Amino acid sequence: METLQMEGLKNYNVGGTIHVIINNQIGFTTTPDRARSGTYCSDVAKMINAPIFHVNGDSMESVAKTFAFAAEYRQKFQKDVVVDLIGYRKMGHNELDNPSFTQPLMYKIVHQMKPVRDKFREQLISEGLEADKLDSIEAAQWAELEDAYKASKTCKYAVEAWSNPTWEKIMEPTQYGKVKDTGVDIDELTRIGIRIATLPADDKFHPSVVKIFNDRLRSIQSGKGIDWGTAEALAFASLISEGYHVRLSGQDVERGTFSHRHAHVFYQDRDGCYVPINSVMPNASGTRNFIASCSHLSEYAVLGFEYGYAATNPNTLCLWEAQFGDFANGAQIMIDTNVVSGETKWNVSHGLIMLLPHGYDGNGPEHSSARLERFLQLSDASDMAPTEDITERHIMENTNIIVANCSTAAQYFHLLRA
Repeated sequence: METLQMEGLKNYNVGGTIHVIINNQIGFTTTPDRARSGTYCSDVAKMINAPIFHVNGDSMESVAKTFAFAAEYRQKFQKDVVVDLIGYRKMGHNELDNPSFTQPLMYKIVHQMKPVRDKFREQLISEGLEADKLDSIEAAQWAELEDAYKASKTCKYAVEAWSNPTWEKIMEPTQYGKVKDTGVDIDELTRIGIRIATLPADDKFHPSVVKIFNDRLRSIQSGKGIDWGTAEALAFASLISEGYHVRLSGQDVERGTFSHRHAHVFYQDRDGCYVPINSVMPNASGTRNFIASCSHLSEYAVLGFEYGYAATNPNTLCLWEAQFGDFANGAQIMIDTNVVSGETKWNVSHGLIMLLPHGYDGNGPEHSSARLERFLQLSDASDMAPTEDITERHIMENTNIIVANCSTAAQYFHLLRA
C-alpha cells in the first residue's frame, strides 16, 4: 500500500510498475479469511484505480496473454497494473511441510489436481500437435536442465562479478585514489554562497524568509556566523557546481522541519517556488541537479525508495531525512534489512545519507532523540586501533555505516562533501 501511494507522485513516479501477486491462497498456515479484510488480495490497488487482472495459473495461454496485456498497458500509459496469478502450493510452505495439518479439505482437492504441464500437454495434443513432437521437446528441455545442474556443482562464483558497473568505475584508483579534500576555495565558496543567498528582487516572498536569506547573505559576505542551514546549502551547491547531483527527500524537506532550510522559496502572490541552489548552474535548464522533495508520510516506503536510488546512482548525493530522528522507527525494517546489511547479503553498495535530527530534548515522545545507540549497535566497525598497516581510512572503508553526530555547522558541511 505504501509503495502504491508513490505511483503518481512527483520525484517518485517510475513510469508505472507491474505488480505480480503469486497467489497460492495460503500464507504458510494462514488462510485468506485470516489474512485480509477484503474479498481479493489485490483490493488494495483500487486506491490508485490500477487495473487488476485475475488469471488462473492452470491456464498457461491465459497467463501469457494477461502478462502481455499488462506489459502493453504499462508501456503505453506509464501507470501501475496488477496481475493476480491464482494458483496453489502443491507441497505446502516447503518440501518438508505437511499442509494437511491445518488445511485438510483444501489439500484433498490440491492432491487431485493435475500438474499444469500435463494439462497443457493434453490441450496441445487435442489441438492436433503430435505426442512424439512434444516428447522430443520435453527430452531436450530435461537434458538442458540436467546439464546445467551438473555444471552448477563445479561452477565457481565470484561475488564481485555481480557488482554494479557504475560502482566499479567509482572505485578506479586513477579517479578516486586519494582522500577527498572536502574544503572549497574561499573565493569560489563566496561566489556560490552569494548566488544561493540572493533572492530574485522582482518576486514576492514571505518577509520572514527574506530576512533569513538576508542574514544568510551577510554571514557569507563576512565569513562569520554561518548557521546549519547555510552550511548545508553551501555543501549542496558546491557539489552541484562540481558536476554532481543532490537528491533530498523526506517529510518537510523543502522548508525544513525547523524552518532552517528553505531549499524551495515559495512565491506569495502566485503558485510555484524558486530553488536557490539550482542557481549555481544557470545554464543547466531542465537538468535535475538538485531535488528537494517532500515525501508522502511513510518513512518505511520512502527510505526504501531512496535506498534503491542511492544504489543505482553513486554519483548522486542521496539523502533521506526523518522529520525527527526518532521517526526512523517507522523505517527500522528497511534499515535492518537493507541499509546496514545489503552489501553483505547481496553485494549491493550504496551511499545513502540518513539525516536524523537529534538532541531536541523536551519536544515530547518520539521528538527528541535519533537513538544513536541503535545505529552504533548496527555497525560492524572494528574496535581495533589504527596502526601503520591499518589506517583510519581502511577501517572506515570496511565498515557498513558511519555514525556521525555533528556539533558545528562546519563539521556538517565537510561531512556532506565527503
